Amino acid sequence: MNHDTQILIIGAGAFGVSTAHALSQRGYTSIRVLDRHAVPSIEAASTDISKIIRSDYNEPLYARLGVEAIQAWQSSVLYQDLYHVPGWILSAKDLSVPFVRGSVETSKRLGVRGIEELSKSEIRARFPVVNGALDGWNINVWNPTAGWANSGEALKRLALEAQRNGVEFVSGDKGYARELIFSSSSTTSTSTSTPSSPSSSSSSSSSSSFQKKCTGVITHDGTHHSADMIVLATGAWTPSFIDLHDQLVAKGHSVAHIQLTPAEQQHYKDMPILDNLELGYFFPPGPDGVFKMAHSQFITNTRRDPHSGIRTSIPHTFHANPSDDLPLEIERTMRTNLRRVLPDLADRPFTYTRLCWDADTPDRHFLVTPHPDHEGLFLATGGSAHGFKFMPVLGRYIADMLEGKLEPEIAKAWAWRPGQQAGTNLAHLDPETELADLSGWLGRRKQSKLRPRM
Repeated sequence: MNHDTQILIIGAGAFGVSTAHALSQRGYTSIRVLDRHAVPSIEAASTDISKIIRSDYNEPLYARLGVEAIQAWQSSVLYQDLYHVPGWILSAKDLSVPFVRGSVETSKRLGVRGIEELSKSEIRARFPVVNGALDGWNINVWNPTAGWANSGEALKRLALEAQRNGVEFVSGDKGYARELIFSSSSTTSTSTSTPSSPSSSSSSSSSSSFQKKCTGVITHDGTHHSADMIVLATGAWTPSFIDLHDQLVAKGHSVAHIQLTPAEQQHYKDMPILDNLELGYFFPPGPDGVFKMAHSQFITNTRRDPHSGIRTSIPHTFHANPSDDLPLEIERTMRTNLRRVLPDLADRPFTYTRLCWDADTPDRHFLVTPHPDHEGLFLATGGSAHGFKFMPVLGRYIADMLEGKLEPEIAKAWAWRPGQQAGTNLAHLDPETELADLSGWLGRRKQSKLRPRM
């Protein structure tokens, strides 16, 4: 790759922005990032008030990356005042117990200090604010090095730094990618951005037996964005945008906020992050007194994309559908899970709700690889609900992939791999639920009562 290589990144979430930033640091001078929304993209999984930052993994690769990322969160001026370390308790009820045990062993091998297993009574004794019965919290591991980051603000700061380095960000209809452009010619195209209508040479499938070069993308307003390299960092929207042979599934998990009073904020401020991989997770309140919680079971939304024709799970967001709300069954379960831990908050009104969508791979490894059938097309996706924490270091690994020098073992883990099988020692092994099979979410919020967080 030459430094004047024209690089087009589709998607301004953690994968796309970190890639753009890393490439700009390496001296590349023609980088354009497209997204339907301005940074921080309101529908990106990364755009949130908090995300867990930790290195507890039973997979050595992510434990290593987690340690690297924590060092960056701690040392980078870019993230100053965004990273907080209250420690966390990682727990499981049943299916995820092997993941928790494996995470402890891997973390200790990497030299992470202070990790210890706690009983329910020991949790309540050490953290008196946790006064629930903790039923279903059957294995509990305390890690004092884990914390959380204000993810939306971190994403925004990283994008602004990339912009200062010369990266161009395009949003609105001109940044809303709708169709990839393919050509059977191996001739390198010249980067342009001129309005045009889709031509018959554009296609979103690779049905022919010979390789077609990807030369760009057409956006919603008909603009052709052409480049030498196109990177799909489209997260949960990737499997409905291009056929990935079932390597990715868009899954949403339910998030809710509770606004605490100043007295309550003071009461809960020293609580750790509490994460039961089967019963949900809970954050200490932020500076604005907002308490965040989430449900661990994932939702899918299987239907046919009207543009690509692909039948798969497609994100259903409340930003695009503001009259909808969490399914009633999910809200009841979230309140039951909260009552297990912090019963005094269990019946409080939710001041904000969200279905947060990401793209899962069966084995939870990322999909960061050249497309095997299309020269010039690369994938940087598959966050599998755990990608954001690596944002400060992730871009350089993706940049290594684009430059053809990614470590072989990492390249193998993140390779194109249709037919992959799910492992057994993974987090979040509960079966997904189809949104259409749940009740009370459609039109429940007739007039929005919840303020946006970003």
